[in-house]
Amino acid sequence: MNKLSHLLAVSLFTISYGCASIWGVKSGADALNYELKGVDAEEIGKEVLQAGSVTIANRVDSIQSSSIAEADGNAIKQSNEVNELTVVRNSPPKETSVIQIDSLKEKLMADGSIKLNPEDAFLIDHLRPKQTLDTLFLANLYFPTESRGIPTSFQYEVKKDDQIFFEFENQKSRKVKKIEITEGGESRFYHTNLKKKKKIEGHLTIQSDNIMTIKVVRSGFFKSVVRMKIRKLSKPQSYTVEMVNDTLVETRTVVEEVVDTLFAKVEEKKYSLSPRLDITHMNRMDFPIEINDVDNLIGWGYWLGLSEDDLEKYKTLAENDPEMEPLISFVKSELNISESNTYLPRAENSDVYLQINKLVTDSPSLNTAKNYGYFNCEEVSPSRKAEIYLANKSKLYQHEISLLVVAVNVEHSQKEIEKEFYTEIPRIKLTLIP
Repeated sequence: MNKLSHLLAVSLFTISYGCASIWGVKSGADALNYELKGVDAEEIGKEVLQAGSVTIANRVDSIQSSSIAEADGNAIKQSNEVNELTVVRNSPPKETSVIQIDSLKEKLMADGSIKLNPEDAFLIDHLRPKQTLDTLFLANLYFPTESRGIPTSFQYEVKKDDQIFFEFENQKSRKVKKIEITEGGESRFYHTNLKKKKKIEGHLTIQSDNIMTIKVVRSGFFKSVVRMKIRKLSKPQSYTVEMVNDTLVETRTVVEEVVDTLFAKVEEKKYSLSPRLDITHMNRMDFPIEINDVDNLIGWGYWLGLSEDDLEKYKTLAENDPEMEPLISFVKSELNISESNTYLPRAENSDVYLQINKLVTDSPSLNTAKNYGYFNCEEVSPSRKAEIYLANKSKLYQHEISLLVVAVNVEHSQKEIEKEFYTEIPRIKLTLIP
């Protein structure tokens, strides 16, 4: 019995140590929390089997949870990849064809400026001039000089702000008498007596678009050989970028209320004034100036002739412009509708006494005279405008009186008209600075 107890204790220790590894116990000693002494073998076997079952079940659950989490992670990752692909496909294209860029460059160089829509601002990086400095070798050579003071010359076309770097070296004779660089007619560099195997160098900035001339002179009977290096560093093309507004003109057909100004001759009368000795007829009279049944009246005018001569002058004026009544022409000039001024005949008859009593507060125009005029109506104006009183002072002569009255009113109507609409459109302007 004792041997069997010892055997079960050893087996229990071994199984407890293994279970401790599975449960995450730090040491096998922690597994000996059970009291081994005096334990029944059957009870120990039940506990070992129960502990093993629990451990295995927990381990299986852990493995299943890890698998599910990994599957969810893969599903999320796959979903994110699909979403990113969708975003890339739906993103607007920002690339422009090379042909379009070359066409815009040609326009920029030809016109000196170009305008772009704000959404095409990225094209500025393709169109603006490069800001790198271009170095060009104008000369890198050995050349023989002339003798006896005959100059050897070279000419180059240069631009304003070009940087010129030069280097000269006498290769053969004792000395070169003169080396000179001129810009147009101005000397920019001058050196004399360049000795054999000696070198001079320097640089200058071109002041304006011009021709640069280099002259090398060797005196004496023998020629020399000079090594010459000329480099040109061109200034980068300057440019400006600014926001401007373009005006877009669009013509549309719209319906608008139109106010037409109408002119109508509402009265034309003739009266006779008998001489004072003629007791059978009247030698004095009075009559009103009235305008009735005219809607939206804004003004009125009149002309009064006091003799046949006055009437003949008025008719002569009418013959000069058959399409227009002289009194209406006068009213239009007073309203600044017509640019030309019309001057009506003034009545001058010493035999006729004339008095005009204005019955309304309508204001007269600037060129209103005694026998004619134009008046702007008030908002509320009576139909009877004035009273005219005439009397013949002559005992022997009869005089013919003429009266013309014109009414001016407005009418409102709906008309279709072509109207221009102006829209300000923001643009980006790229300009080359010469």
